[in-house]
Amino acid sequence: MNVSDKISHLAELGFKIAQPKGYKPHSLERLFREAVKAVTELHGVELSSNDYKCTISGRILKTIDRMGDEQAYIPEKKGIDVKTDEFADFFVENILKGICDGKPGRLKKMSNNLADGYYSSILRIRRDYWDERNKSKEIEG
Repeated sequence: MNVSDKISHLAELGFKIAQPKGYKPHSLERLFREAVKAVTELHGVELSSNDYKCTISGRILKTIDRMGDEQAYIPEKKGIDVKTDEFADFFVENILKGICDGKPGRLKKMSNNLADGYYSSILRIRRDYWDERNKSKEIEG
């Protein structure tokens, strides 16, 4: 799996958690940026992979509660903790460890470039999602 595949897959996991509304980069990148903050705001404290995952998952869950209906559509609250755990697990294993060699400082330096890929992936995923839904309505109608 190359870097863009990792970012695209992370965006797919994020889209299952919360479907951002609008086109502002901040909104579309929100889950990714929160995951980065969960790691980098520890200010050099090294945690185990499991602790990083828990920190990210907890931050994402709180973020979802703060977002509200005007910022994102939450497809399903039931099982949201499992989805956030999957997002956190993939982030730690493939972004923090895989791309950034387990170094929070490197993650911080690369975060803007990685966020650009996440942003683009979310736009593509959302476009594909709506294309598919519109096709389904045409077939039914």
